[in-house]
Amino acid sequence: MRDDACSLINSSVSVKRILEFGWGWYVENHAVREIEAKEVEKTLNCYSYENGPFVYICKDCGKYVFMRLGCNSRLCSCCGKRYADQWAKSLSKAMFQIPHRHFVISIPDALWSFLKEDRSLWKVYMDSAIATCNDYFPKIMRARGARVGVIVIFHPFAKDIQFQPHLHLIITEGGFDKAGRFIKQEFVPARNFAKCWQYHVLKALQKHGLPKRLASEMYERYDGFYVWVHKDGRIHHPKLIAKYLGRYVRHPAIANSRITSFDGSDISFYYEDREKQRHNATMSLEEFISALIQHIPERQFKMIRYYGAYARGTKKLFKAYLLSSIAQLKLCRFGFKRPKKELRCPYCKGELEFVWFLGKPPPEELKSQRELAEWFSENFKN
Repeated sequence: MRDDACSLINSSVSVKRILEFGWGWYVENHAVREIEAKEVEKTLNCYSYENGPFVYICKDCGKYVFMRLGCNSRLCSCCGKRYADQWAKSLSKAMFQIPHRHFVISIPDALWSFLKEDRSLWKVYMDSAIATCNDYFPKIMRARGARVGVIVIFHPFAKDIQFQPHLHLIITEGGFDKAGRFIKQEFVPARNFAKCWQYHVLKALQKHGLPKRLASEMYERYDGFYVWVHKDGRIHHPKLIAKYLGRYVRHPAIANSRITSFDGSDISFYYEDREKQRHNATMSLEEFISALIQHIPERQFKMIRYYGAYARGTKKLFKAYLLSSIAQLKLCRFGFKRPKKELRCPYCKGELEFVWFLGKPPPEELKSQRELAEWFSENFKN
């Protein structure tokens, strides 16, 4: 263990601190993609907790308000989660006021290496999901040409942070016919959907280089690929969609709270399976960083895509229905209020004025706005 590890190991363990300790060595011994270096650099320079917050004063009540600046890196456990929550809330306002279902679909592990080695297949993988929906739903709805609304979220990692590409689908419970009328379809036979998914994804991957021999083997070994319909995955209201999707959209591969120890050589962490059973895992520093950065997509790759009735080019066809949904949402007591662009005081909603940027963090034990205000008044006000 290197001597300079002591101060890091004895402090709170986090992804950022592990990268601070090992990234320089890792870059010297491994070839890294430009986007990987950029995302790590953003994380290392994150102002969320290492530096002090921005200080504002309310023009009305005169109270101090403290806000932090984030890096929005895909690796940052703090900023990634905040971005996911903000996106999910924004999405809820643009969705049809109808129930949605949550599906998780995947492919056998024998095919994962193809997606890991060729990242251009990630979009092929996502497009295969909508090809499946476009084929399957009109048949069970008995409405030729009907379009369901589908949001596809690409997840490259499992809970143990290993590469395990799978897709989260948020699908409207029904679709629009050619006349723009919505046809409900509450029951979705997952078994037949799995077979349809197997056909479309293998067909697409084979078109992009998957050996015919391996594709034939997949048909022989599997009678449909993995499809999991969440037992609590029927979402009735956009606010619940926001809360639900916040767990799946762009959150970091591992939260700091799941890291239990780091001794300079090995990182230990835990994860829970679907049955809430806890599993402990240990990785070397090299393995951990490799696992962490492998999930970073190429620059400008969209991990979230909108298809069918939610696609940009077709959504306008159902504008009347969407406007009706928005009107219903505004009348609903669970609806979101449109956030105001200007910063407002959390105490009285008054206008805030920037007064200070703290170049160092306040004491860790200070959590509330009141405690920070007292500390700031004593140390900086004069």
